[in-house]
Formats: sequence, C-alpha cells, structure tokens
Amino acid sequence: MFRPSKRLKIVAYAAIFGGIGIFFVRAFRQNWATVQAHDFRFHVGYLCAAVACVCVSYLIGTRAWQVGINGMSGTVKLSFSESVAAVNASSLTKYLPGKVWSYALQMYWLANAGFSKSLVMYVNLISLYISLISTVLAGLVFLLFSPDVLPLQTVFAALFGLIVLDALSLAFHSVLFRWAIEFVNRRFNRELKYFEPTGRLLVEMHVCHLLASAVFGFAAYLMSLGIGYDFPLRAAPRMFAAFLISDFIGFAAILVPGGLGVREGFMYMMLGGAATGSLALTLPIATRTLTMGADLLLGGVAFRLLKTFRTPKAMSARD
Repeated sequence: MFRPSKRLKIVAYAAIFGGIGIFFVRAFRQNWATVQAHDFRFHVGYLCAAVACVCVSYLIGTRAWQVGINGMSGTVKLSFSESVAAVNASSLTKYLPGKVWSYALQMYWLANAGFSKSLVMYVNLISLYISLISTVLAGLVFLLFSPDVLPLQTVFAALFGLIVLDALSLAFHSVLFRWAIEFVNRRFNRELKYFEPTGRLLVEMHVCHLLASAVFGFAAYLMSLGIGYDFPLRAAPRMFAAFLISDFIGFAAILVPGGLGVREGFMYMMLGGAATGSLALTLPIATRTLTMGADLLLGGVAFRLLKTFRTPKAMSARD
C-alpha cells in the first residue's frame, strides 16, 4: 500500500493551505470596500446564544454516541458525564493532521472503564456515518427554503436520493457496517469486531443527530446577528444550509486539519460570494471562531470530567 513520505505530506499541506490563502486574499480584495463599510456591532446576547447552540448541538451528538456505546456494551455502561469526558476531550484532536486521533484517545481512556477497542471504534464509525448523513439531510431541507442557491429540482433530487440511501442503510445496516469494519481492519491493520445494533438504537441515534444538526445550523444565524447583520428570520435557512453543508465538506477534506479554510471557502460560495459582500466573507470566519471557541470550552470541561472515569468493573463478554 502506498504511504506518502513526510516530505510529500508537507508539500501537500503547503499546496492546500497556499491555495486556500490565495482564494481568501483575492476574495477580501474584491469585497474589502463592503467589509469596511459594514458597521460591526457586537451583541453579547446573540453571541452567547450562538456559543450555547453549538455546545448544545455537541452535547446532543454526545448523547447519540452514549446511546450507541451503552446499547452494545453488554454489562458496562457510561454515564453522560463520562461520555462528555471521552467524546469532547478527544474531539480537540480534530485540528491535528489525520482523522483518527480522537478514536485512539477514546480507546485509551475507555479501556480503564471496561470497554473494548473494537466496540469504541465501531460505535464511532456508526455515529460518524449517522452524523454526516444527518448534517447533509438537514442542510438540504433548509436549502428548500433558499431556491436562489440551487434549483429546487436539484435539491429535491439530492434530498430524495439521500433519504433512500439512509433508509437502505437502516434496512441493510448489518452488511454496510460489516463492510466498514473490514475496510478499517485492512486499511489500518486492525482486528476490530462487528457488533449488532438494534433498529431502535439506530433510529434513536438518527433523531439525536438530526436535532443536533438543526441546533448547530441555527448558531450561524445567531452569529450573524451577533456581529451586526440585521437579517430577518426568513434569511436564516440559507445560513443554516451553508453552515451545515460546508461543515460536511470541511470534514470530507481529509488532508486538512479540522477542514480549516475548506469549510470557510465553501460557505463563502454558498452565501453568494461577491453578491452578498462582507457577509459571505465575515460569517465563515466568525463561525469558525465560534466553533473553535465551543470546542475549547467543552474540551476544557471534558478534561475536568476525565477524573470521573471508573476503574475497570465487569468486562463485556463481547470484547
């Protein structure tokens, strides 16, 4: 299997971030007059509400993860505070190159609580899949109320196709997740095992992630109000959709830590680029600051909660 050298990785990162930098420099030059003309009035109430929305969305996602790991763990269970400690402390590593550091940390921490590495990795794969599907689904639904971004026929077709895909994944989850485990085992030379989730468990995780996506999207609108853009509520769906779909695109950019720059560039384009002037430039940067602040806030709380982890009790028979 081909493994890129360290020098090749450095060149790739330099090319990616260089391209992102050039893109934003040109965008700022094109719209600098509108940025200067905007009256940036910071509203603490809206800013605090935006931070709260992001934190709540993360906690709902953590609840979905807890549902998954407790539903398949046998006799060992995690409390919600322990779940917050494991998920939100490890999520800070998403700003490092690669996408697997958080899983490795969870395996390390949860081993002391009696959870197998296979189970931790498997639950993360399921939760990640459902989270990504839910994010795009919510984004497409919000796009239905913003026909000037994409034709409604295109959005309906994409939404219908994704709903069908998600329904099939629920109906045939055993085949899908077994294939995912086999892929991870081959790719990373692991020996992870398959755990059978119930249909009810998968539905509950879907509901949690869909709710988390809706709350997460609302944070973008609150952030726009918080930095002085007085938009009516009818303008919110476009911001919801841009924030959610660009977040998905940022995650899909595997080589870029935390999707830095990629998410902002895609959000800029979805907001209309030069057509919306300063908003298209400042809101992506403001929401990046928002999410990083929420990551640090919850990460700090999570590290304090790590001391609540218990010593090993009853080991799961399915380890």
